[in-house]
Amino acid sequence: MGRIEVAHDFTVFCCGKNVLVYHSGSCETKILKVSNSSTKCKAKEENSDNANSVNSSTETQIMSVRISQDGQYLAVACETKVVTVWCTKTWTLLYTHSLVKRPMAIAITSDSATLLVADKSGDVYHLPLKGCKPDYDQASLSEQKNDEEGNTKMEEKPLLGHLSMLLDLAITEDSKYIITCDRDEKIRISHFPNSYNIQAFCLGHEEFVTQVDLLPKNKQFIVSCSGDGTLRLWNYVKGECVACMDTREHTAPLLHHYEKYIQQKIEESEEARRFLPDYPAVKSFTLYSDSSDEHLIAALVDRIPAVFLYKIEGTKFKYISTKELDAEPRVVSWLLSRELIVLQEEEEQPVCVLEFVDNNLHRVAEHALESLGKKQNHLFTVGHDGLNLDVLYKQRYDNVADYKKKKEERLAMEQAVKDGLIPAVKKGRWSK
Repeated sequence: MGRIEVAHDFTVFCCGKNVLVYHSGSCETKILKVSNSSTKCKAKEENSDNANSVNSSTETQIMSVRISQDGQYLAVACETKVVTVWCTKTWTLLYTHSLVKRPMAIAITSDSATLLVADKSGDVYHLPLKGCKPDYDQASLSEQKNDEEGNTKMEEKPLLGHLSMLLDLAITEDSKYIITCDRDEKIRISHFPNSYNIQAFCLGHEEFVTQVDLLPKNKQFIVSCSGDGTLRLWNYVKGECVACMDTREHTAPLLHHYEKYIQQKIEESEEARRFLPDYPAVKSFTLYSDSSDEHLIAALVDRIPAVFLYKIEGTKFKYISTKELDAEPRVVSWLLSRELIVLQEEEEQPVCVLEFVDNNLHRVAEHALESLGKKQNHLFTVGHDGLNLDVLYKQRYDNVADYKKKKEERLAMEQAVKDGLIPAVKKGRWSK
């Protein structure tokens, strides 16, 4: 999903209107402030004295961040239809790409040359990360247009498109396949850059697919999570689901949190009954691998204040444990040291760090990232966070119940006419 990015020595947080960057080697902190106008984007090195300034005049919402594999570039996708590229050495703004629709997710190819952007309308665009064209032919994916001043400019064409909102995308390490998932339960495997050539569809989820990611150290499988409350393991080249884990059994002891939220939504509007299910969605996960055969999964379930820990052994899921939290977690990400960063809905302590020991997660007493969260807590409470999953559920209409009700009323009316209780009503022009 890209709400926290851990790569090289950087830990990057999406903080509403800002991007907070922490460098573990030098312990330096940067705040990248992205305003509504792309010309006003700026970076600010954070000092202990002036760390409390927030650009409150902007309504920009950071949707996703990605660091290139060479560690030299940071891409930031904004709700205001803009993607910016920053240099991680000088923290200067290098390039700004304007989009047609709001971006939902971004990815960077392994050669750090191309930026892939999935938008709300279901299209994927590929843009040059370094301000120059990729090695492959770009001519067929762009066209010339004149702006209002009569200047000629190149406008990008979509690389591929879905008929539904895209929620996440990934690209394989060899840049051979693009993996996209959407609101209509589909995961699509497309060749890159010839994305008209579809390798496979991974079908099996019963609700929207919120996230998809490649297994570290075992690139022939992907993991996905969905609004149907499941985690699935796929052989994506074949489009086969090799394992499925239903989280409903493990969320049952904490389901009262979700039920309370559902009841509140129904009290606000009866229409909520038409689309909100009885069990919550798996909204995101993060992967950690010690070897090619064992992988740890930390998963988050919507409206549940806990982290659910699973393991993939070979091609099978295994439930490990549940770690309850004081507040609902927004997103999680593994550090290289088997420590789990949790960004949570807590004003005083928005960041907590958990350590994986003896198949359980334990709170780390003192950690640099927790201290950073306390110091910069004003950043984490500004703006909303990500996409509300409620809008992704499709409304359910019980037409059979309406039909039966109208039929019963019609039969009761006919019986009342036969009994002489009410006069007969002519149904048509030729009725006697």
